[in-house]
Amino acid sequence: MPHNIPLLGLGTWGMGGRFERDESNNKESLKALRHGISLGFRLIDTAEMYGAGGAEEIVGEAMQAIPREEIFLVSKVWKDHLLRDDVVAAATQSLKRLKTDYLDLYLVHWPSDTIPLSETMPAMEELVKQGLVRNIGVSNFTVPLLEEAARYLKGTSIFANEIEYNLSNQSAAKDVIPFCQKNDIKIIAYRPLAKGALGTSSNDLVIKLAKKYQKTPTQIALNWLISQDIVAIPKATSQAHLQENWGVLGWKMEEEDVAALKE
Repeated sequence: MPHNIPLLGLGTWGMGGRFERDESNNKESLKALRHGISLGFRLIDTAEMYGAGGAEEIVGEAMQAIPREEIFLVSKVWKDHLLRDDVVAAATQSLKRLKTDYLDLYLVHWPSDTIPLSETMPAMEELVKQGLVRNIGVSNFTVPLLEEAARYLKGTSIFANEIEYNLSNQSAAKDVIPFCQKNDIKIIAYRPLAKGALGTSSNDLVIKLAKKYQKTPTQIALNWLISQDIVAIPKATSQAHLQENWGVLGWKMEEEDVAALKE
């Protein structure tokens, strides 16, 4: 049963480490997430791969400050864990680290070259039946992979596809985004600021629109996404950046400005 997902969330890549566990930024990361929640952020995106589980532990700690039902929590199963039993085990471990008994959305993080979707998708659906996961989806999936994944689902649909999409990388607009919109699959954009590059944009149109709307280039880049009903999950650790990101809500760019920024 689908649940509404906020259009703006908190990304957690790099918190608690990157590909390996690194606790050196744990305090800073926890403080950032707590501040984000206090500002009003209610979507948190994480994954078992981030910091080898470290990010999930930090998220689990940060969420204690608010009733669980107020958070839309997303995590992902890594491509090494896509066999049926491994999917269930990975989800169970994620829930333990996150200190919760369900995920609002669970994604296949990357497609596997060796494990078929016929093995993975029924396992994802089983998590919904067990009540461990409310919605399932995928990440980094092409149109053919989306079509194949859907074929192995009997009573559940793909809720979202999380992809890299931003002003400087609009390749998904050619096929993936139109397909998802046609099939009621939500797009979640990671790297919505192109690793921060769009915050110091030298794009004349972005600068012009920032002046028009009295916003920053970062806010223009993020609002461009949410104005298209695309979920953006920027990662920020400073209070100033969190505040800046929060300022993209409550207004939308005019359609002609959104269109002008499209490649």
